[in-house]
Amino acid sequence: MADRAKQLKEKYAPERRHTNFGAVIRSIEIDGFRGISGLTISFDFPIVAISGLNGSGKSTVGQISLSGYKKPSTATEYIRFYVRDFFPASVADPNPFHQKSSVKFIYETDDPENPQELTVKRTNTEWSGYKRQPERKCFYVGFTIYIPKVERKDVSIYRGSSIALTKQRPIPDKVRELVGRILGQQYDELHFQGIKHGTKSGELGIAARFGCQYSENNMGFGEGRTLYLIDLLENSPERSLFVIEEPETSLHEHAQYELAKYLLDVTYRRHHQIILSTHSDRILSALPSESRLLLHRDHLGVAVYQGLSSTRARALLSLGHQRDLVVFVEDDFAKLLLSEMIRSIDNGLLRAINIEGVGDTKAVRNAVILMKRIGKNSIAVRDADIGPDVANSIFSFPGTMPPEKEVYQQQAVKDFLNTEFQINIDNEIVLREIQDHHKLTEELANAANTLPDYFRTIAIKKYIEKIGVSQYQALVQSIQQRA
Repeated sequence: MADRAKQLKEKYAPERRHTNFGAVIRSIEIDGFRGISGLTISFDFPIVAISGLNGSGKSTVGQISLSGYKKPSTATEYIRFYVRDFFPASVADPNPFHQKSSVKFIYETDDPENPQELTVKRTNTEWSGYKRQPERKCFYVGFTIYIPKVERKDVSIYRGSSIALTKQRPIPDKVRELVGRILGQQYDELHFQGIKHGTKSGELGIAARFGCQYSENNMGFGEGRTLYLIDLLENSPERSLFVIEEPETSLHEHAQYELAKYLLDVTYRRHHQIILSTHSDRILSALPSESRLLLHRDHLGVAVYQGLSSTRARALLSLGHQRDLVVFVEDDFAKLLLSEMIRSIDNGLLRAINIEGVGDTKAVRNAVILMKRIGKNSIAVRDADIGPDVANSIFSFPGTMPPEKEVYQQQAVKDFLNTEFQINIDNEIVLREIQDHHKLTEELANAANTLPDYFRTIAIKKYIEKIGVSQYQALVQSIQQRA
């Protein structure tokens, strides 16, 4: 399958964004809702997955986004969303928003340099600012989009012996295959069956596999919710906005990963904008870093960090209590390289720090900023091609290229690996068309018929031996001074 994340990024480039996706929300500025003030969220990718600890404001961001569009003039049987739909004031909740609360929406236009700006704000007892909004259908996929029939007084359960079957609504083979791929099981058939009892009517999802047919009355929650979600995403108008609450609910880990891959694909095909809240690291790992936002709430308010997952955030907060210093790097290769550099100078230092791989360069930077905000001691070491930012406690590896390239392009390393495994590094890179430096170890280890971990370790050791302590001593000293 094509790299949908890369293709989506190209489609969503600023100069092509409006042509492909229409008047999507570029950013929102939230002020005065559920304790959120002065928060700006930028949507740099058509799918934005918002993670964070419970109560950080994930649902608030999604719900506010739904109030950013007015009803399409051609739409029938569609009711638009307003701010008041999600923030009802009552005796129990007298102040879900401030009297001067506002949301500024920034929309894409055909001129990337001149987006449309519009503010919805509280005026006395009403909200104003809706009239100039672009048109778009919006869908809220909360936890009630699918409630198993057995958990509610549905006619298909309580009047099952006397319901009448009406017209079937077929489910295309494409949707059937997609649902099966996500859930890890193939269906012989899927369709919706219309039902009626007296004045009440509805429909039932019907599945058939392994020669057995059953309705959603006998489906699990995860299976039924996936069927309804995929049906909605495939049959709604193109360029719709979807806000999805925790799509991982009741799905096993592989299904969560496959669902994220599907969201990339359906967004590429149908140009939706999707905002989802999630605690699933499986979903987050399947999405590019541009998709991932983390919200953190403390006594200073709510702040947003790009690139970090909720699992990473929880790990970072915990690590801050366990070790004197947390050192952030991008990935496992950088983690091993830094560990071996430190080991060669001050082995005991490794017992006083924790080296954590968190993602791309933006995630590394945001990890340091987050730890500083919560008062934890941390620094970062990022790739040499990006360089240091010492003012923000960010250092860099020696050289001028990413660590993988620095190691595997070192002549002494190439000669050593050729002797050890009888492979020519330069030839293998050309023959295997390795363009992503993150894949160098896996591809070269495969050519050498050995394990990637072993291949990477001996290559790094040879590299460190060749360049000498003087090349990285200053970096290790910077870590010693902060540990």
